[in-house]
Amino acid sequence: MKTLATVLASGVRSPLGLDSRATAMLLRTGLAAIGAAPIDLGDGEPVTMAHDVTLDPYVVGDERAILLARAALAELARAFAPGAVRSLRTRVVLALPEPNPGAVRAATSPLRSRDLGLAIREVFGDCMIDVDPRGSAGLAYALPSALAVLARREVDAVLVGGVHTDYDHEALAALDAVGRLFRPESVDAVIPGECAAFVLLGRPDLAGRLGLRPLASIVGIGSATGDVTPDSTGAFDASALAAAFRMAAVDLPAELRIGWALGDHGLEHFRNRELYAAVTRANGLFTAPFSIDSPAQRLGRTGAASLPLFVALSGEAFRHQFAPSPIGLLFAGSDRGERGAIVVSAP
Repeated sequence: MKTLATVLASGVRSPLGLDSRATAMLLRTGLAAIGAAPIDLGDGEPVTMAHDVTLDPYVVGDERAILLARAALAELARAFAPGAVRSLRTRVVLALPEPNPGAVRAATSPLRSRDLGLAIREVFGDCMIDVDPRGSAGLAYALPSALAVLARREVDAVLVGGVHTDYDHEALAALDAVGRLFRPESVDAVIPGECAAFVLLGRPDLAGRLGLRPLASIVGIGSATGDVTPDSTGAFDASALAAAFRMAAVDLPAELRIGWALGDHGLEHFRNRELYAAVTRANGLFTAPFSIDSPAQRLGRTGAASLPLFVALSGEAFRHQFAPSPIGLLFAGSDRGERGAIVVSAP
């Protein structure tokens, strides 16, 4: 089984934890971070969502996303000796949220892109940053080319990350306008949330050079685009998600099967129907018992941060030995039909 990259360090800021370990451990207990938030849509009723209660409640949108990202980057940097990461030749793959419904994909916030780039360069120095605005599944589309550059030794490491926040009047209003905002009387909907997650990847030999213990190995990546969207009625088709599963697992030896999964499906019925249809289609990839977990059901929607978050969580699960299986599947889906999957293994 070929290792595409080794997970060296991670940084997470979520509504449930101030770092990777706290988020992973609290998710493991089943604790949820969902409640009434001090933000409304003008009707005087607080929105039910998951949010970081340590942040200023008056900071919203892009400014809030930057604060989340800086906190996650600071945790990642603490894993290294002072100045060590700045000496690495680093390529960055940054997943950003999809535009709100009705907006074109090119309409990625210039403020968020610029300020995130500044925050990353404060830690890693001058580095090339590739931005993908495809939301939850974006990392699966952008990562293979960056890992090819890593394999050719043109860079020492690849930093992957994503940031998402629904703590924003415009984002909440967009969900509400299409009937997807969670309310007590409407549970087939999106629970708003927020998160920032970053993971540093390298070749296996880099961990020894930096004095780090590898957290996990990435052994496969898959992506496919289909017609299953919030407006479609064909969720039981699930061909794109199943294709992403198969592509990510194509190099797994026959004797190794996937025993657990982390997915970004929340409470929306179409995503859950699609998931179980895809698992049925790709049944030969999995072993029994097979465990599936959805952090979004306790953290709210994590959007573009989903796949980086899942890589970080899998590293913590392997490090602290509570992963249900040595082979895990991480998957996410964007609203416009993209589906991405990553297969990880214990290091």
